[in-house]
Amino acid sequence: MRTTRQEQRRRRKNRKIEKMELRAAKAKNKVSGQFMNRVVISMILAAFIFTVVMIVVFVRVGAEPSILIENVFRFLSVEGGALALIKSVKTVANRKSEKQNEDEPEEYTEEVQG
Repeated sequence: MRTTRQEQRRRRKNRKIEKMELRAAKAKNKVSGQFMNRVVISMILAAFIFTVVMIVVFVRVGAEPSILIENVFRFLSVEGGALALIKSVKTVANRKSEKQNEDEPEEYTEEVQG
């Protein structure tokens, strides 16, 4: 059974509307990309401030709290690694979805006369 031109146009229009709605829903649910940047900057500042405070403590007291230093930097390392992992997984997922969209066959838009 052949489809008419009008049916083909309706299907194309419906697909375009569905894609637009999907994009709008994604944009609505999207969290600002600045959040990770703010977390990373705050982690760097925290490490810098902690280092300065530990230097001051070492100069005044003459000893350092090695367990505290180890645990603070371990926490910051794990947190940074988790953020890096999240970012890399999102990047790979976006590339895969873009590649799948490229691999989809284009619609045959040439009209058949008959």
